[in-house]
Amino acid sequence: MTEGLAALMAKGDLLAELAGLIGPGGVRKALGDPHSRRRPRPCGLTVHVGRGCPNACLYCYVGDIVGPGPAEPRPTPLSGPEMAYALLSNPYFVPGRMGTFLALGAVCDPFHPSLIGRTLEIMGSVARFLGNPTQFSTKMPLGPDLIGRLPDGLSISPLVTVVTLRRAGELEPRAPSPWERLEAIRVLRKRGLKPMLFLRPLIPSLEGELEEILDEARAHGAVGVVVGALRVSRNILRRLGKVGLDKPVLARLRKRPPSGRLVPVPMPDLKEEAMRLAREKGLLAFKSACCANAFTAGVPCASLCWIRGFCSSCPNRCWEKLPDVEEELVAEALWRAFGLRARCVMVEDGRLIVEVGRSPGLEKKVGPARRALEVATRRRLDLRVV
Repeated sequence: MTEGLAALMAKGDLLAELAGLIGPGGVRKALGDPHSRRRPRPCGLTVHVGRGCPNACLYCYVGDIVGPGPAEPRPTPLSGPEMAYALLSNPYFVPGRMGTFLALGAVCDPFHPSLIGRTLEIMGSVARFLGNPTQFSTKMPLGPDLIGRLPDGLSISPLVTVVTLRRAGELEPRAPSPWERLEAIRVLRKRGLKPMLFLRPLIPSLEGELEEILDEARAHGAVGVVVGALRVSRNILRRLGKVGLDKPVLARLRKRPPSGRLVPVPMPDLKEEAMRLAREKGLLAFKSACCANAFTAGVPCASLCWIRGFCSSCPNRCWEKLPDVEEELVAEALWRAFGLRARCVMVEDGRLIVEVGRSPGLEKKVGPARRALEVATRRRLDLRVV
């Protein structure tokens, strides 16, 4: 049986097991949490182990998303098993090694001292109950003792952020130094993990540092680099202006972003240059975080990057690892997970065609069903209502 489809059909049994563990109060808490319904992003389903970050990086968008926060980030109120229950309750989510990728970070640093305990608890529950490939991004120093507490038996993809060496004091005034983060890469590699340099965001006019950063990352044991662009708001531009970095950004944007909006800064040239330099230096180069997670886990990318024109051409060769898909199992999974009856299922190379009849609540089920089946089968899904 296809591993992903089997895991999708097993969600009900896993939910029952976890409900017995966390009790009715824990179930209510988990179902009231946004993790139980949040739509995945291209990198996977973001797991917010906390909210807020005190590092005060000038280019950071966390404040634009969660608002000005307290001096210390607030851990999520969910325990590890409650987070596992919330994720399993999410209709978009597929558990397991061939399931939805998880990404810890986004609106916090998961290894800030205030969050370490909750982060390790949640990762432990993912390892025990779910088994999904799990990625984290951090700027924190990670010593051998902390890394030794990471759960065994779970595919973990570490991303360590370094975007500047020379101007870190200006751009990242409260964050640990880049050299502490590079040392974290060394310790992670020594532990047997595959740490990646997280070169995100690229900042126009700092490209003169690229070679030095990549050289240091490789010397400290990085396996590869994930390259990402900058997103800015008016607040971010104002902060960058204080250190003279707003004009190079505005030159690419051509106009200021609308009030209250985050907009990506076009920089395909810088991204390609960073990836070219990385490859020349013997590092793997990834256009997106999900591809690094897929490479680490040794599974096809859950975002289907090789189909959607975003492939990094890494050694993972996702298209060679596609699971066999049986039409009757797709129909069974669609019924058991979403209550939708398939009238026809066809597998055509990298595409899955499914026809379903109209039924109550269909509109709310189509989006999650499409995403979950694409992840479970690693095929682009053409879901038709007939």
